[in-house]
Amino acid sequence: MSYQDTSLYESLNSQEYYSIYPPLSQLFFALGGLAYDGHWATSYYVLKTLFVGVECIGVVVLTRLTSTRNVLLYAWNPLVLIETAGQGHTEALLALLLLTAVWAVRRRYGACASLAIAGAGLVKIYPFALGPFLLRRFGWRAVWPGALLVAGLSLPYAAPYAVPHIKASVDLFAKLFEFNAGPYYAVKHVLWVWTGADWSKTIGPLFRGLFLASLPVLYGLDAWYKWSFRRACLVLIGTLFVLSTTVHPWYLVPVIALGVAGPRPSWPWLWLGLCSIGTYLFYVDGPYWVWIWTGWGGATVIALFRLYAPGLRRHVLGDYRAEPSAAE
Repeated sequence: MSYQDTSLYESLNSQEYYSIYPPLSQLFFALGGLAYDGHWATSYYVLKTLFVGVECIGVVVLTRLTSTRNVLLYAWNPLVLIETAGQGHTEALLALLLLTAVWAVRRRYGACASLAIAGAGLVKIYPFALGPFLLRRFGWRAVWPGALLVAGLSLPYAAPYAVPHIKASVDLFAKLFEFNAGPYYAVKHVLWVWTGADWSKTIGPLFRGLFLASLPVLYGLDAWYKWSFRRACLVLIGTLFVLSTTVHPWYLVPVIALGVAGPRPSWPWLWLGLCSIGTYLFYVDGPYWVWIWTGWGGATVIALFRLYAPGLRRHVLGDYRAEPSAAE
């Protein structure tokens, strides 16, 4: 019996599109498929067990990067628990690989960092954009290990006819899907009030173009300001989500992990993650918009406060002592 013959396949919301999950994700799904015994629940729980194990390893790696308080902010975060132990999303594996890359960069293990970033890109596509950050730090020796890993895992899936189908699947997230995307919704609403037209099919591709155009700028800023690798990854992935039309709650697990891996937690992402849990109420006809505006609006206020609070403190309290260094 093929999977197309099951009621599970009939429940998919985009049956005519190819999966955009890269090879490493597919291998984890295959492990779940091996456990299939006539009941899909068995494979489901096997997958969840795998991702819980991966998440536990990720917490161990995090203990090597930051303080106990920050580790607990991640390990006990309701969103992380729901999306890994509860939902079994691949972001658990993605977070582990990104944290491993941060650990490897801090210890100057270029080859290990290359493999970790390549592995992350083989779980979700977008981490491949982090590669140039490694190139600046380690040169080409941080390229070939990851390139070999990508080639080795991708060749069994290689098929020229799949490329246009995968592009079509990627386009879904820019032209059709939309969820929990505060900046996108704000621009869409303003344009609707201004023109009376629905600009969603234009805004999505435009935002994607803005993200792609921002990449060389972010690489240049990283080189100019000598960002930490963790900060560079957080800024790039954060920019991606700010300019996305779809930000499902589980997408935020990696930025929460990176956000607590430094000396100071990234409170805007922690706040957005907590509020994003409420967007699940959309599926039961519960309040949806209040969680979006509270999440994105609150994250913006927190980010602005963190940005301007040192200057306000010096102005109000007369505290002109040097601020602690942001370097890690």
